Amino acid sequence: MIFLNKNQLYESLVRKFFYTFLISIVFIISIPVYAITENYREFITIDEIHSGMKGIGKTVFSGIRIEEFEVEVIDVIHGTKISHPYILVKLSGDKIDNNGGISAGMSGSPVYFEGKLAGAISHAWEMSEHNLCLITPIDIMLTLFDYIGKEKQNVYSNASINNAIISLGFDENLNIKLTDLEEILNKINNFSTNNQNSINNFRYIQSPLLIGGFRGRAIDYIKNNLQQYGITLIQTISEFPDINNELEINTGIKKILPGSAVGVQLSTGDVSAISIGTATYCQDNYVLAFGHPFLHYGNVSYLFSAVYIYHSFPSIVMPFKIGSPYLLLGEVIQDRNAGILARINRFPSIVSCKINVFDADRDMNIVSGTKVVPQKTIVQSIIPALLIQSVDNAIDRIGQGTANVKFSLRHKDTGKILYYDNIFFSENDIAVEISQDLNNLFDLLYNNFYERIDLNEIVINVTIKEHNQKAIIKDVKLDIKECYPGDIIEIPIIITPFRQADEQKMVQIKLPDDITADSVVVVVRGGSSKEEMSDKSIPPDNQNYLLNGWPEIEKHLKEKEKNNQIIAEVVLLNDNGRSDLMIRNETDDTKNNLKVILDTNFVIEGYHEIFLNIKNKNISNTE
Repeated sequence: MIFLNKNQLYESLVRKFFYTFLISIVFIISIPVYAITENYREFITIDEIHSGMKGIGKTVFSGIRIEEFEVEVIDVIHGTKISHPYILVKLSGDKIDNNGGISAGMSGSPVYFEGKLAGAISHAWEMSEHNLCLITPIDIMLTLFDYIGKEKQNVYSNASINNAIISLGFDENLNIKLTDLEEILNKINNFSTNNQNSINNFRYIQSPLLIGGFRGRAIDYIKNNLQQYGITLIQTISEFPDINNELEINTGIKKILPGSAVGVQLSTGDVSAISIGTATYCQDNYVLAFGHPFLHYGNVSYLFSAVYIYHSFPSIVMPFKIGSPYLLLGEVIQDRNAGILARINRFPSIVSCKINVFDADRDMNIVSGTKVVPQKTIVQSIIPALLIQSVDNAIDRIGQGTANVKFSLRHKDTGKILYYDNIFFSENDIAVEISQDLNNLFDLLYNNFYERIDLNEIVINVTIKEHNQKAIIKDVKLDIKECYPGDIIEIPIIITPFRQADEQKMVQIKLPDDITADSVVVVVRGGSSKEEMSDKSIPPDNQNYLLNGWPEIEKHLKEKEKNNQIIAEVVLLNDNGRSDLMIRNETDDTKNNLKVILDTNFVIEGYHEIFLNIKNKNISNTE
């Protein structure tokens, strides 16, 4: 037995404590490294991939079942300083052959080599062999996680993805900046677009935008608005009031797996619009998909849905899947070159729209509604298209009509409602005439320089009839050639309604007692008149986007001249022959209120100007 003295015992205890402490520190430090390594082992890097390598891909060919297909590497297409590498692969298997090859809707399908995720099917060549495609590397797609927390929403960011996976084990040439990524596919896609006559078009495998509920020219309207994004529109075969019951889908399914069919949904309700793709990678409450942009809007707010696939249709250009959303999953929050990033169980603010159209001639009422994602371009594409279709359905024709329209638009943040009404007449297409005014309202709100305005509810009420309810200002019988300060100018106005007897309207405008102008111009015009004023009068106001937010827009719409009004105005001219803006614009001051607005039951057109000399009363009395 060995005995230790007091000093030796103390040194032994200190040494054991130090070793224990050191081992504990090493263990603590090694925990995130171990976690990172385990997470990193989910993926395979470009430098581990070579020609002839075989793997599998996952996608949904029919229904909701994920199935596998074979993948063989042809080569790795290395990037340059302005691009990242792609993996060129050939797909095979019965499912691929039976469906005509790669389908639009397969973009995002995950591909695995040695059991590790390599990336997502993303690009192909149109009008070529349909089993050849490119894979966007998973490390490129993972950069979408870098945007989490940078958008305005409060989003949790997974540190192991953001900080570790991209930097460990990858060739440093692959660690390119996000700004470089933005340039990569733009160059590729622009090149293919500008050279379609000389080469087969290389493009990402964009699924068609499947349109439900829209018909005829409403589809054409949306297509004209979205064609700049290279989107193809396809009308869906059928509509299901309750697709879950119709397809006997378990609505309890909440988990999306790599290979699941997913959709970016732009609207739902009486009309729907969705683009189909495939989930690539799932992490916590986030899903990466597509491997390429959808509309390429950056920070976005789209509906993210689980999709039931009906079939994959063969096509000479490129086969495509069609399907229907059966379960809302969450919100797409990023839409960039690397793909889309969705967040599960968090949903976007939706713009609800209800449209009521009453045809007075047929005593027919049509009510329709939809919910649209709050993206400006989508709102301005889908809602006017639905308005056009609702009018067409109500009157069962395209052509002439007079329509009384009332709009109400609710501010998402404040709950305040903006009211606006007008009357329209068109000899050719009353539906389009109304929708143009709606788009003018959207422009006024969405393009405001001072305040970001988001809407969450839009209600449109239309009463329409075929009768031509137009009148023209035929004459202004102002016999005097001169007047004095303080005079009341009586202005007889003759209007001619369509195929009716002439009517006379009388307005009065009092000149200011202290008027200093040498002459004035009396302007009489219809609210729907498109004629411009002469050089001596005020040009139309082009500063509407500079209205200071919601309050000024609301005031502007209340004071906005309407198509059924007769506007009579005395414009004071200064020494240079130009109108005095200050006097004319101070309409709240009764002394300078030189405009009279008269409401009628007609859509008024026409324009008249009469010049008057202003005489000095004192000089006249002396004489």
